[in-house]
Amino acid sequence: MKHILLILLLPILLSCGNEAAVATLPDPVPDQEMQASEKGLSLSLTDDTFSRSPTVIETIVQNDSSSDYNFGEFYHIEVNKNNLWYIITYSNAIFLKNPRFKDTGRTLQAGNETHQTFSVEALGVTLLPGEYRLVKTFLSQGESFHEISIAVPFWVN
Repeated sequence: MKHILLILLLPILLSCGNEAAVATLPDPVPDQEMQASEKGLSLSLTDDTFSRSPTVIETIVQNDSSSDYNFGEFYHIEVNKNNLWYIITYSNAIFLKNPRFKDTGRTLQAGNETHQTFSVEALGVTLLPGEYRLVKTFLSQGESFHEISIAVPFWVN
């Protein structure tokens, strides 16, 4: 009887102390400090607090610079763990399912803004309660290979 009780309680005991976590790359990102705007480009969210894992995140991208920038549908999400930012991992199949999920393909002209819907659901991840940031990268049309990345925080309760 003791063995049966131990076998029944073992999964419960093993789960104690193991907090659920979102899968991330093992090392923190090199750029721990990112702003929501840089060089005239800015990123904002229509909502920055979610009661559960959002299916989509609505964004507004503004270009108040005098330069045009290339961008695409690609975003990535980072999670704050122990005051360090880590990139959330997901299946590479997202790139096969959505060939437009890349950093290029569109131009944000100087003085314009655009609205984008970023699908968390399409990544196949569930965001657990915590602090996150959505990161967007732009490519300069003037300087070859010059990238600007901006990030905006959001929370899942």
